[in-house]
Amino acid sequence: MDLPATSVLAGEILRAIGINLELSHLFVVAVGTVIGTIIGALPGLSAVSAVALMLPFTFSMEPATGLIMLGAVYMSAEYGGSISAILINTPGTSGAACTVLDGTPLTRKGQAQEALYTSLLAGTVGGAFGCLVLLFFTPVLADLSLFLGPAEMFWIVVAGLSMVASLSGRNIVKGLIGVALGMALTIPGQDAVSGDMRFTYDNPDMVGGIPVVPALLGLFAVASILNILENPGESIAPLTIRKGALGFVIRKLLGMKVLLLWSSILGTLVGIVPGAGASISAFIAYGEAKRISKHPEEFGHGSYEGVVAPECANNAVIGGAMVPLLALGIPGSGSAAVMYGALTVHGILAGPRLFTEHGDVAYTFMVGLMFTVLAMLIFGLATIRWSSLMVRAPARLMVPGVLALSVIGTYGLNNSLFDVYVLVATGIAAYLLGKVGVPIVTIALGLVLGNLAEVSFQQAVMVGQVDKGSTLLYFASRPLALVLMLCAFAILASGVVQIVRGRAIADDVEENTSALAGRARGMTMRRANILLAAGLLALVAYAFVQARAFSEQGAQFPHALGGLLIVMSVILFVISVHPKSGAAVARILPFAGVPWGLWCAVVGALVLFGYLTPVFGFYESAFGFLLLATWIMSAGELGIARRWLMPVVFAFAFDAFLYVVFALVLQIPTPHGVLV
Repeated sequence: MDLPATSVLAGEILRAIGINLELSHLFVVAVGTVIGTIIGALPGLSAVSAVALMLPFTFSMEPATGLIMLGAVYMSAEYGGSISAILINTPGTSGAACTVLDGTPLTRKGQAQEALYTSLLAGTVGGAFGCLVLLFFTPVLADLSLFLGPAEMFWIVVAGLSMVASLSGRNIVKGLIGVALGMALTIPGQDAVSGDMRFTYDNPDMVGGIPVVPALLGLFAVASILNILENPGESIAPLTIRKGALGFVIRKLLGMKVLLLWSSILGTLVGIVPGAGASISAFIAYGEAKRISKHPEEFGHGSYEGVVAPECANNAVIGGAMVPLLALGIPGSGSAAVMYGALTVHGILAGPRLFTEHGDVAYTFMVGLMFTVLAMLIFGLATIRWSSLMVRAPARLMVPGVLALSVIGTYGLNNSLFDVYVLVATGIAAYLLGKVGVPIVTIALGLVLGNLAEVSFQQAVMVGQVDKGSTLLYFASRPLALVLMLCAFAILASGVVQIVRGRAIADDVEENTSALAGRARGMTMRRANILLAAGLLALVAYAFVQARAFSEQGAQFPHALGGLLIVMSVILFVISVHPKSGAAVARILPFAGVPWGLWCAVVGALVLFGYLTPVFGFYESAFGFLLLATWIMSAGELGIARRWLMPVVFAFAFDAFLYVVFALVLQIPTPHGVLV
C-alpha cells in the first residue's frame, strides 16, 4: 500500500482532529482514560482484560467512537499498571512487571511521588511517539515487520535473555538459573508445534499451560507482600511530599533525551512484531538502558532511568501494535486482537483496503490515540499526589488487602481457581528463591519470553531443514539472524569470563546482608546453595525421565533447558564448596530475619482462602481471610479497638470495596458457594 500524498494525509488528519474535538468524542476519551487507568492499576486485570471488559459497551456506538473508547482504555491501562507496580511492588499489568525493579526501590526511599511522575511523563512520551509512528508510517513499517521470520525472532529472544547478565549484576550463575526456571514454567501444557501434552498430569487446567499473568503476580505481588511480613509493624514505605517534585522530574527527563528516544523506538518496533507485546519491550528497553547508562550500578536500587525505559517502551508498544492490525489485518498484541474483533462487529475489515474503504474511521482512531495521551497526562497529574499516599498504609492492612486484591484480580482473568493456585504457588516459591539470591526478575523474563523462544526455534528448525537442509545454515543465510546470534554469544561469553574470574559470586556477599554468622542461627547461604543445586539436579532428572514420552520435537526445549540447569547447578555447587568463595557465602544467613510463625500463619490463611472459595463463595471467603489475616497481623497491638474492632471494620470495608468494583462495576463472575 502506497503512502497517500502529503496534502491528502494532511487533510485526513485535520478532518480527524475536528471529529475528535467534538464533545461526544472528548467525553469518550476522558471516560476511557479514567476506566483504563483504574483497571490497569488493579493487579491481574491486564490491558487485554480492560479492553475486553469494555468491548460490549462499544457495540452500540459508531465505529470510530467505539475504537476511540477502546484505544483510550488500552493506552491508559498500560500506564495504570505502573501505579501499583511503583507503590506496592505489584504490577497491575504484565507490561509493568519491569517497572517494579526500580519503581519500588524509589518508593522505599520515600520518593513514590517522583517515581509516579517519572512513569507518567515517560509513558506520555512513549505513547505519543508510538502514535505518531502509527499515524505517519503505518504502511511502511507493517511491510518491514514481515521480514522478521522465526530465526530472527528466536535470536532476538536469546539476545534479550542474554541481557540477564546485566540484570543480575555479577550474580551470573543464579541469574541464568532464574532464566531457566522461568522458561521451564512455559513447558507444561500442549506444545504449540508438536502437539505433545507435557507435564499436564491429566489435569484439563494444565492443557493451556501455566498462565503468565497469575504467575507474574505471584512472582512480584505475593512474594513482595511476604517480604513485608518481616517488618509487620511498619508502613509499606516512607513518603516525603516535596514541593517542586514535578519540576524535579521534568529536569531529570530533559537529561535523558537519548534514553527517551531510544526506548520509544524499541517499544514501537517490538510492538510491530506480532505477538511480542508490552512486557517484552519493557525488559528489552530496561536492558538497553542499563547497557548505555553512565551509572548502571544504580539499576535495581532506585534508578530513574530504570523507570523511564520500561514505561516509555510499553506505552510506545501501543502505537506499534496497531500498525500490523490496521495495515495488514494482523493484531500485534492481545489488546489489538480484541480491537480487531470490534472492527469486525461493525463490518470493517482491517488490512490494506481499510484506508481506502474506511479511511475516515482509521484516521479518526489514530488521532484519537493522541488525544488519549493528552488525557492520560492530565488525569495522571491530577491524581498522583493522592495515589502516592497509599504507601503510608500500615502493613497489617496492606498485606491482607493486596493479597485479596491479587486473588480476585487473578480469578477475574479467566474465572478460574486454577489461576489463583498458580498465584499462591509461584508467590511462595519466588519468596524462597529470592531469599537465596535468585533474582526474581530473571524468572519473570524467562516466563515472558520462554514460549516465544521455543515456538520460534521449532519453526526455524522445520524451515531450515526444508529450505537449507540444516538449521545452522538457515541461521547463517539470514544476515539479521546472524548478527543477533553473534550479539547473544558475545553477551554470554562476557558472563562466562566473569564466572571464570570468580566475580560471579560477589553478590551473595555484597547484597545479601540479612545477618552474619555468630549473631544468629539458621541455614547458611553455602548450605542453601548446595540444597538449591541438588534440588535443581533432581528436578532435571525427573524432567528427563518424563520427556522420554515426548516426540523428538516436543523434547528439544526441555532437554536444552535441562542441560543449562545442569551446568549452572554444578557451577553453583563448586563455587559454594570452594574454600575461598564457600567460606564467604557461609557468613550469610538468608533466612535469619524471617518470622516463621507469622509467615506460616498468613500463608496458611491465604491457602485456606483459595481452598474455601468454591465452598462458601468468593466474597464470603474473602471476608474471612481479611478478618483472619488482619487479626494475625495485629497481634502486637494493645487495646480492644486496634486488636479486635479494627480487623472487623477493615474486613467489612475492603470486602465491600471488592464487591462494588468487581461484581457491580466490572461484572466479573465469582464462585457463589453454599451460602448463596
